[in-house]
Amino acid sequence: MAKKVMGADGKQYKVKKPFYKRVWFWVLVIIVVAAIGGGLNNKGKSSSESTEKTAVSKTDKSSSSTSKKDSGKITRADFDSITLGDLMQNGNGGAKLDDLKAKFGNPSSTSSSTTNGVKTDLVTWTNVEGGWGANVIVSFTDGNAFSKNLTGFKLSRKQKITLADFNAFQDGTKYTDFTSKWGQPDYYNESLIGGQKNVVSGYTSGVKGDLGSNFNVTFTNDALSGKTQSNMK
Repeated sequence: MAKKVMGADGKQYKVKKPFYKRVWFWVLVIIVVAAIGGGLNNKGKSSSESTEKTAVSKTDKSSSSTSKKDSGKITRADFDSITLGDLMQNGNGGAKLDDLKAKFGNPSSTSSSTTNGVKTDLVTWTNVEGGWGANVIVSFTDGNAFSKNLTGFKLSRKQKITLADFNAFQDGTKYTDFTSKWGQPDYYNESLIGGQKNVVSGYTSGVKGDLGSNFNVTFTNDALSGKTQSNMK
């Protein structure tokens, strides 16, 4: 039940909750997180296979990816250029769905959902320069992008990132400083909700540990705010 306060005129008024305390806001956040999870769950096998294939290549590539266009496929530079708007502002300022279709071609799949009157569209392209299973997923509201996800991109990392390295990651580290030292992530998700930029970066290549070892680092407004790892040594 909404809280009431007494006004100066002696009448009672309902106090509206801030948007971030409303149920529908968190339902929307859950939808975005679910979309992220779907992309991240599919990345493990494809990223590791991509890494193995790249390792035997005659060309010694650095951890930063190429932006060269390959037969009309979506490059890392193309992905990076996708602008995002704030979900709570109807995605205003984000890339237009029609513009991305014109640039990348028709998507391989689309899905839609509506929560509390807010419709979101999840659009997937698979014509991506990368390993097997590489894809780009962009979330839209009112035809404006507010979230983007990249998985399966080709990367070859020269250094081995150890568990000791992982344990030394410090909260507050800037995203640019982190990637300058450890290279670009194998998968990446970025969203803008309620004025907050959230980035989840996953590393599967060049990670020391048992089969399938990997780690995720989370950045809030470009500062490291969380980390998880699996099977690292």
